[in-house]
Amino acid sequence: MRPTVCLMHKAPPMPRFFKKETLTLDHFLTRGRVISLYRQILRCTKGLDKSDAREIRAWARSDFERSRHEVELDKIKSLLSSGKHQMHTLQSSMMIAHANNSPSDLPQ
Repeated sequence: MRPTVCLMHKAPPMPRFFKKETLTLDHFLTRGRVISLYRQILRCTKGLDKSDAREIRAWARSDFERSRHEVELDKIKSLLSSGKHQMHTLQSSMMIAHANNSPSDLPQ
């Protein structure tokens, strides 16, 4: 009987996305909140003119992209709070604009 040669195979290289620092649970949960806020902002633009909606979406995207690589949790939470405030301001101004343009307010 011949002795079996055990070949040592080299492990495959680690994918790029695993080389980053691992996220803590707080970072992971906050990331979900940030994505949710972004989606809410995009949904707010549904009733607008195409050009206005495009402008607001570009503005939102640029703000989120600017802070994309932020890792400090307190800073991220502060940005999230600021973003929520801006979204509520946007929603209220849109409601006022729709109320002013409603056909029931026009004199007959």
